[in-house]
Amino acid sequence: MNNFLERHKWIVPVFFIVGILLFFSIRIVPVGHLGVVKYWGKVNHNTILSEGLHLVTPIRTTVEYISVKLLKFNQKASASSKDLQIVTTVVSIQFSLGEVPELYQKIGTEELVTHILLKPAVEESVKAVTAQYTAEELIKKRPEVKVQIGKTIGSFLQKTLQGKGLNEKSLMVANVAITEFDFSDEFNKSIEMKVRAEQQALQAKNEKIKKITDAEAVAEKIKIESIATANAIRREARALKENPILIEYKRMEKWDGKLPEVTGGAIPMFDIKKRQTE
Repeated sequence: MNNFLERHKWIVPVFFIVGILLFFSIRIVPVGHLGVVKYWGKVNHNTILSEGLHLVTPIRTTVEYISVKLLKFNQKASASSKDLQIVTTVVSIQFSLGEVPELYQKIGTEELVTHILLKPAVEESVKAVTAQYTAEELIKKRPEVKVQIGKTIGSFLQKTLQGKGLNEKSLMVANVAITEFDFSDEFNKSIEMKVRAEQQALQAKNEKIKKITDAEAVAEKIKIESIATANAIRREARALKENPILIEYKRMEKWDGKLPEVTGGAIPMFDIKKRQTE
């Protein structure tokens, strides 16, 4: 073995050089990425490396890894509302990249895409849309505002991409969401006072309705009792009219059993004999 190595001393350096070249030739594209191949710094549009292990020509070839996953970008933007309130809006965008070689050549990596394209798109769109609503409307019409901001961002990106010679597939927006509205302390206090006033007015209205309802209930009760009393009186009057003897009976019910001390004649009492004769 030693004699063999002595006769072929060139083998070890060759294996060493091959190992180094192989090491610098291996490229592993991570999951959810594509590899943009560059020859001496120039983008090769004909070769895109997919996920996994690849061998490239060392030294002259470099590979840039671009994510094609669904990415998320958050941006805070301040603008004046229609009633001149300063509103800070936090916008969240879910997006993905396509046409990777062209996008990388004319814009760059995803970090540059967010900085060059998405950030100004959000800032300009928020300013344009916020100016169309009062601060209170921004709260009450939040879904509508979200749609308007999303459309404005889409239009902004489309124009920018066209200006760079790119198509819409280079940057695809999946969703735009408003995660936060932040207003000035003065506006927050005014809203708090307004809400408190509305609650007090609603409470007063409910109390008024309750009083009216209670009064109507009492009036209805009195009405029912009056009708019942009137009906009872009518029934009693009809009974007395139809049976005169009841009149004498009622008089007897009210007599306390005492005779008057001075009388001017016959005592006007219930005449049983008369009634019996009759």
